Amino acid sequence: MKTLVLKPEDATWLLLETADTPMHVGVLAIFRKPRNAAPDYLRKLAERMRGFKVSEPPWNMRLSGDGVTALVPRLVAARDVELNYHFQHAALPEPGGERELGIMVSRLHSPALDRNRPLWEFHLIEGLERERFAFYVKIHHALVSFLDCVPTVLSMLSDSARKHNMPPLWARSLLGSAGSEHRQADGAIASLASLGRAGFDLLRTVASPGKSSVLLPRGAPRSTLNRAINQQRRFATQQFEQARIERLAAAMSCTVNEILTYLCGTSLRRFFKEYNALPDDSLVGLIPVSLRERSSQNTANAIAGIRVELGTHIGDPLARLAAVRASIQKVRDDRNSLPEEAATAYVLLRATPLFASQLPAVGRFVPPVFNLKISNTEGAAAPMYFDGARLEAIYPISQLLQYAALSIDCVSYAGTLNIGFTGARDTLPHLQRLAVYLGKALAELEDIARRAEDAA
Repeated sequence: MKTLVLKPEDATWLLLETADTPMHVGVLAIFRKPRNAAPDYLRKLAERMRGFKVSEPPWNMRLSGDGVTALVPRLVAARDVELNYHFQHAALPEPGGERELGIMVSRLHSPALDRNRPLWEFHLIEGLERERFAFYVKIHHALVSFLDCVPTVLSMLSDSARKHNMPPLWARSLLGSAGSEHRQADGAIASLASLGRAGFDLLRTVASPGKSSVLLPRGAPRSTLNRAINQQRRFATQQFEQARIERLAAAMSCTVNEILTYLCGTSLRRFFKEYNALPDDSLVGLIPVSLRERSSQNTANAIAGIRVELGTHIGDPLARLAAVRASIQKVRDDRNSLPEEAATAYVLLRATPLFASQLPAVGRFVPPVFNLKISNTEGAAAPMYFDGARLEAIYPISQLLQYAALSIDCVSYAGTLNIGFTGARDTLPHLQRLAVYLGKALAELEDIARRAEDAA
């Protein structure tokens, strides 16, 4: 493939990118070395990985000269890809704990990718305590949608510890069998046309009474999360046993997503109360939801965001949980009430204030429609391996938009729920406390459920 034309919904991430809001996403994958691994195991692993040429799209493709200003940006094959730039091998300082790993990943995730090169980086990080190491992968959102980023990294792994000499990401095609430049351009033009049709559907839907009561999103309270941010990022992690969350969800007659949303709201309440910065009204989380089940006309990257009130203004834990459940159910009912032909228009309308808030001249005057992003996606049910090393945890690392300083993202893997906190460093100091408070919120709700069971 010599040329790939980006679809408008993917090219949007190039337009949104600024020096303060780089539009890449990341994945942190933590592995345990194979039993009886040689002392030079990681050195040899790095040498072997460097032996694979960058030969597959999009890893060998960069933006064309008009890739940013053109109506339909294009990726073109790069003549020479400098692998030593894109693949780097580093070591953590002693003692190689979670804190040192978080600091390194935060530093790596902060700067934007170089638009003159293929839009990705891969870092092998050694020196992690307890015979572990990590991969940190950084990919521009224009290449891989957030919901596909973790599966992209998982696709490099095997379900067998006995499989060796496995090719790294850049030796695997992410795009499969792509068509010619002409067909790719036709697809992009068709996408532009579909956006135009969606705009017409939007006007028709709004003009038709009784279609939906929540097409126009309400605002969210202004908070510390909705300040202007700069390029610097902070990243923190938390991991729970999935069975633990499922038991609690069953005890409280909730879904796993409702419990996770409650935990996020409860940790945020405690975090902001410490700084005397908790808004009087509930903080609002934006939860991405795929629209693929709504319409076969939607592309694989079509994402809608449902706004969920987190009940952060409510002191009683059970009342807060009830408010979260009611909020989630309401937005589900409203979205499901939309006719299929209005689904794309719904996405566009609800995204309009978000895109407007990113405009430099007017962004700070646009009322926020949400305070943070919260996501929960499926990873892999069984353990995965790379060259005999077992994957122990995998965390998504999100991009941040201007005036939205926090993203909490969860992925399930082999009986665990892995939660990544991506925050603007200068806006949210001590981000690690949010991860700690999430654990405390879980223990507190388990205690409430246990006491209710004992009293029954």
